[in-house]
Amino acid sequence: MKNKVAIFLLLLIAMPAWAQEKLKIGVVDIQRVISESQAGKAAKDKFQTQVKKIEADLLREKQTVEKMKSDFEKKSALMNEEDRRNQEKEIQKRERGYVLGMRDSEQELRQREGEMTSEIFKGIVKIVSEMGKGEKFSVIFERSQVPYSDDAIDVTKKIIELYNGRAPAPGKVTKGK
Repeated sequence: MKNKVAIFLLLLIAMPAWAQEKLKIGVVDIQRVISESQAGKAAKDKFQTQVKKIEADLLREKQTVEKMKSDFEKKSALMNEEDRRNQEKEIQKRERGYVLGMRDSEQELRQREGEMTSEIFKGIVKIVSEMGKGEKFSVIFERSQVPYSDDAIDVTKKIIELYNGRAPAPGKVTKGK
């Protein structure tokens, strides 16, 4: 509803301009630009590498905990009470560490993905703005905010081309690891 009101107000404000010059409207699919641009692909590849590394670390920890449990089950009958309790505590401690590590890793990955996307998004918005001014667009909407638009006003492909021409080198796309 807010989007409809915003569009209505924008069109209402632009009405006097209609009498003077032709209204030029465009739409851009930002998600498509992110996923199809060179910088977006490089960021996705880098992110997938990070995911695989974290998954491998978590798998090793899970296997360690499972081996500890298996060894404990085999040897617990031969252990004295104190050793058994100590071993159980150690296994529980490692299990909690594994679960916490999993949660922390998920949170870290979400944060990294957000940082990568945000960095690329800022560059895209700048290019959309520059292209809009340069080609005298009255307004360029984000595709997801427009229920229908003719493909003729879609500038996504052009934005991808412009962004690929100006995007930072793949190694410099994001901050952090």
